[in-house]
Amino acid sequence: MDKQMYYHFLSAENAIKDLDKSRVKVSTLSSLNDPFEFMPYRRYGFRERQPYNRIFRSVSKKWGILCFSQAWTEQLLWAHYADKHKGIALGFEIPEDNLLKVDYVIKEVRTKFDLTGNFAEDEQRFLNLAKVKFQEWSYEKEFRLLIGLDVCITEDNMNFVPFGNGLKLKEIVLGCRFDHKVMKEKILELANKLDAKIIPTREGWEDYRIHQCGTKTKWYQQG
Repeated sequence: MDKQMYYHFLSAENAIKDLDKSRVKVSTLSSLNDPFEFMPYRRYGFRERQPYNRIFRSVSKKWGILCFSQAWTEQLLWAHYADKHKGIALGFEIPEDNLLKVDYVIKEVRTKFDLTGNFAEDEQRFLNLAKVKFQEWSYEKEFRLLIGLDVCITEDNMNFVPFGNGLKLKEIVLGCRFDHKVMKEKILELANKLDAKIIPTREGWEDYRIHQCGTKTKWYQQG
């Protein structure tokens, strides 16, 4: 089973909390920043929409999601998900077969399907929507893990999954505005504990990409 690197973007505060406890927060389906997530075509009357809404609510109580990108060089990911480049991208080695690759659709009409009345079949049709987003999100180049909430650790009404073989932390990528002076020692401590590589970044000198910073990389290597 092939394993590749996938990156999960967080604020520095939340990333350090997760690294400290060797876990990562799982998003609930109803809390995602795209309100069209997991919602099919519903251009029906009020009563006809209700069965779709009931199944979505039921699915949301059972399943959560982890979102990743295959690259940390995209500036918009840092701007939108890592506290305006002040945060951290956690790089995980994940079995490729465990992930869902998002397809970005051009059609503005959402996915349409009829409900069968069989809950397992209808639930799966909603879960299949994890692979569908509108084309305007394509910069994310997103991959996803669906996580059963029943296997999560719950703390302060939030759900977490521990790092492990299926979610193996390998890299700690620091945003180009990361506060090295304040947090360097903590990052070194966590990277040593978790046997993870530290990758400080900078903005591109000639392009609009994020690059590894050679000077700060040497700084972290020297401890």
